[in-house]
Parts: sequence; structure tokens; C-alpha cells
Amino acid sequence: MKVYRPEIDGLRAISVIAVILYHAEFTVAGHTLLPGGYIGVDVFFVISGFLISQILLTEVEATGRIDFLKFYARRARRILPALFAVIFATLPLAYYFLLPSELIDYANSIGSTLLFGSNIYFYFTAAQYGEPNTLLKPFLHTWSLSVEEQFYIGFPVLLLIVRRYLKSRFLPCVLLAAALSFVWCVVTVRHDPQQAFYSPLTRAWELLAGTLLAYHEVKRGRTRPQPLLAAVGLMLVLGSLILFGKDTVHPGRLTLIPVIGTCLVLAFAGQQNAVGRLLASRPAALTGLVSYSLYLWHYPVFAFWRLTSLDFDNGDRFLAIAVTVLVAVVSFVVIEKPFRHTRRRRALWITLTSSVVTIAAAVLSAITMGGFPHRLDEVYPPLAQANEARLESTFLSLNDNIQAGKPVIFIIGDSHARNWSIALKNYIDTDRYQIVALSYLNCMVEINNDIVKAPSRASIYDKYCIPFEKYINDKSLLSRTKAIFLTSLRPFEYTVNPFRFELLSWMKSHSDNARIFVFGNYFQLDESHSCLGMMFQRKSDASICLRAASYPPANQPFAQLPFFPSDLAFTYVDIIKLHCDYDKEKCLTSSRGVPFITDWNHMTAEFLTSLIGDILERRTADLRGDGLLDFLVPPPTSQSERTASSEPNAGSPSSASPSN
Repeated sequence: MKVYRPEIDGLRAISVIAVILYHAEFTVAGHTLLPGGYIGVDVFFVISGFLISQILLTEVEATGRIDFLKFYARRARRILPALFAVIFATLPLAYYFLLPSELIDYANSIGSTLLFGSNIYFYFTAAQYGEPNTLLKPFLHTWSLSVEEQFYIGFPVLLLIVRRYLKSRFLPCVLLAAALSFVWCVVTVRHDPQQAFYSPLTRAWELLAGTLLAYHEVKRGRTRPQPLLAAVGLMLVLGSLILFGKDTVHPGRLTLIPVIGTCLVLAFAGQQNAVGRLLASRPAALTGLVSYSLYLWHYPVFAFWRLTSLDFDNGDRFLAIAVTVLVAVVSFVVIEKPFRHTRRRRALWITLTSSVVTIAAAVLSAITMGGFPHRLDEVYPPLAQANEARLESTFLSLNDNIQAGKPVIFIIGDSHARNWSIALKNYIDTDRYQIVALSYLNCMVEINNDIVKAPSRASIYDKYCIPFEKYINDKSLLSRTKAIFLTSLRPFEYTVNPFRFELLSWMKSHSDNARIFVFGNYFQLDESHSCLGMMFQRKSDASICLRAASYPPANQPFAQLPFFPSDLAFTYVDIIKLHCDYDKEKCLTSSRGVPFITDWNHMTAEFLTSLIGDILERRTADLRGDGLLDFLVPPPTSQSERTASSEPNAGSPSSASPSN
């Protein structure tokens, strides 16, 4: 007969509280509270491995078989009702608040969750756990449920195979599987941390650690509670939550610490010692009982709160947690507990089946309809969207028909190079200069033996990296190069692609004494918001994004930034200062219905074209002094009319025309 152990629920309580606080990102005196809170999931894995293995091993010992139907029916009653409730609750919120691309991602994440594979989906969509953009994915947290569900599928099969063909060698087989999983985890995390994080193969050892403990208890009975070992285990878990951080290699060798700690608590905590009594206390045990609902609800609540809040501060975090607790308790009482213990099996399966069908229909509708893009029409007119998409699609064709003998202007950069190149080409005299536009987006650039190598990080980036490597190594182009334009995200502080100034120096050394121009960024949001999202959610024009922009500060001391190239001669082009002198009241926010950004940092091609034309027209003297007018020409009259028509909304404070 199964004996209820409230201290396990207390351990669950610590785990779920840690995860919630970690995802809330409370800050105290500039420091994040509980930076290692993500370890709570690892504690969950060990507990799940222990409890599930105990159930299955006990059944096999008693009957020699596993009743798969009964086992999976129990799992379904435990997992699905509350999960479906969260999905149904978030569907209208997703439709109302998520952009089309975000809604498609949301739908795919739900679909993969229903198929027990959201961890695989998030790995292949490069969802980097813990980064600001992933905090806005309402179902990212289901990756851990999928890992557990994959364990529920694989472990019973493994158990029966071992019992049938290897007789009494279950323990060596589990030890071997756990060891191989751990080694694979340690190896994988070095070259592909995301795979190590999401893969069931690199996480299996954590669940199997619980299996080993369960096997010992089933074979030899419960170990006598040991106060000291239980206390050590709890300290290992709590210490990991406090001392681990973003820079900790995880999962990896250090993950052994909380895993061993969890095993010690499970093995040696009991009512006879202080640790057991603490974990079994009523508040801790009750929190543990509700832990599944708390875990399910907290991430969607946080994600939608962040999406709709310009500043997700500690006050918002506290309220979001309060809402999570309230909704989770209601969910536990009204949905999770009744469905888990219901005897109306026919009604249960009808409800679950109809829920799956309804959710699947919603998912397929969102995907096949492209995220219902018509929802954007009010804030981003279809014609403007189509024109911007057409402009952006021209980037890869900019280098077609390169003419020999012409002086060259190189435009290079990261993802910003695309729209900058499209806009700048309108102001370069192509009768005098040959434009070569290149992006090193997700290219692993290295300079060795006077050759630039730029393999892509994934095949989808070959379209950038292959031409980049081809043209950057063309000495005939480099020898004719008169100017190099760098267009990069936060060029003096962005930690990705730190090779950029080394690359510029190398290019200049092979050029005809080329001039180097580094273009500054326009206004940007923080990473947790997109401009189009803010416009859509608030039914506003792009002026709302300009008002909320947090970057860059005026008069930023560039020479003090970490990647400022003090040994490289270049001209910095501060486009905000030239355009509106950092006075948001005078800065343009859109052009022909296209906002200045749609995400959090990339300027749109249409707006950039207008912005550069405006600067060339009005700041001619400044640009001539910097030498930029040796390569760019002011726009004709038609461009002046285009710029004048780019005011966002007549009469709004931030849409005033720029003036000197």
C-alpha cells in the first residue's frame, strides 16, 4: 500500500517556488533574486523519476507485468485536465495580444505539447531558455513536461525489456543508462548548450537518479531517516538555488549537486527529523500539492503580463505571482483534483477527447491562416506591410551584376545590414561606385592566414554566409574599395560578433585606403517588447514605441564602451543627433505607414530610406565635413516630398516634423 509522504510535497514546494521566483526575475539592489531558481526543474525531474519508478517497479514486483492502460490513464488524469484548462484560458489572450508570427509560434508550441514534444520544438526554433524573448512565449515551460512524458513512454518499455531478457540485471542497466546520459550531457553542453538543456537524452540521468533510489526502496524497504544526511541534501538543493546563476554551465557536472541533494532528502528525510518535519509542515505540503497547477499557470501569466506592461517591475511581479497563486488554487480545486479522482471514466474521456479535438482545430486554424494577419490592419496597413516586405526581399539581389573596374563601397554588418543596405543604395551614385552589401548574420567569422572563413551556424544562414565569405575574400574588390560602411546592432557594446572591428581593419589593409564609417542605431526598445506588438496591443501608432524607447542615451561616451576600437580610424555617424538631436518631440516615427521598427531594434527599410534622405537633405554641411558626401548624394525633390509625408500622425506630440 502506497504511503503518503508529505515531505515530498514540501520538496515540490521548494522547487516550484524557486522556478516561479526565477521566472519573475525579482531584482533587489540591482541583483536578481534567486538566480539559480531554474534548478527547481531538476529537482522535479528527480522526484518524478522516483515516484513513477516506484509505482512501476512495485507493480512489476507484485504482478510481473505493467498495466499500460491503467498507468497512462492515471498520467492522463494527472496531467491533461489542468493543462487543457490553461490552454483554453490563454487562447483568447493569444488572439488578442500576440502578433501573427507570435501566434503561429504559440500554436506550434501548443501542438507540440499535445504531442509530448515541446522540448524538441523549442530546441529547433532556437528558443534560448532564460533570455528576454523566451519569457514572452506562454508555453515555453512545457518543455519540462515533455521531457517527463517522454520518460513515461520510454521507461516502462525499458523496464519490461530488461526484466524479460536480462532477468536480474535491471540495476546495472539503469546505472549504465544513467552514466551514458550524464556523459552525453557533459559532452553536449560544451558545443550545443541548447540541445543539452532540452534533450531527453541529456536529462534522463536526472530522472534515473530517482529510479535508482526507488529501486533500492522497492527491493530493500525505506532507509531509516538520517537527520544529518537529510540536512546535507536540503543544503545542497538550497545552495544550488542561491549560488548557481546564468553563467553556470547547466545541465552539466555541477547539476550533480542538486540532484544528489534531492536524492538525499528523498532517502533520509522523515517525520523523525527536523528536515522532514519542516518539509511536511502544512504550508509546505499544501504548496506542494498545488505545485503542478502553480507551474502550469505561472509562465503564461508572466508572459502575457510582460507583453502588456511597459515596465514589468517588482510591483508587477508581485501582482503576477498573486494572480498565479489564485488561479492555480482555483484550478487545483475545480479541475485538477476532481478529474484526478473522478470515477466517471466515460465522461472524463469524452471531455479529454473533445478538448484535444477543439485545441487541435484552434492550432491548425492559427497556423493555416498565418496567425490571422488581418488583425494588424488597423495599426499597420496591408499596403505598407506589402511595400516593406518587397523592399526587404531585395537584399540578396543587391550584389547581382558586379562590374569590374569600378571603385567599391562595402556595406557590411549583422542582421542590420539588410535594411541599411537597401536604404543606402538609394543615395550612392551607382554610376561612380559599385555597391557590395554583405551580412555576417550567424556566420562564425575568423581571419586566418589572410583569409576570412565564415561558416554558418545553421544551414538557413548559408544565404548570408556563403556570399559573405566569397566577396570579402575577393582581393580585386578589396583593392578597389573606397569606403566601408558598418551597420551593426550597438556596434561598440554588442557582445555577439566581436570580430567586427578586426574585420574592418583587415579590409582596410587590403583596400585603396578606404574610409570607414560606423553608423549608429536609431531608437530601440528593450528586448522584451516589440514595437509592432505595442502598437497592436494598444491600437496606437509608432509614436508609442518612440516614447518607450530606452536606447540609446544622448551623449553616450562611446570611447568607454567595451568594443570601442581605439586603434582604428573611423567616422561615427550619429543618425539621431543628425536627424533630431535626441529630441523625441522632433523625431520621425514612420514613413508611408511603415513604423520605424517592428521588432525591438531593427529599423525598417522604408523608414531608413526616408531617414537617410532627411539627414542628407538637411545636414549637408555636417556630412560634407565628415566626408560622407564623397560617397552619398542628397535626394532629389521627390525624396523631400517622401520624407515630409512620413509624419506618423498629424497632431500627436511625437509626430512633429523635424526642424533645425
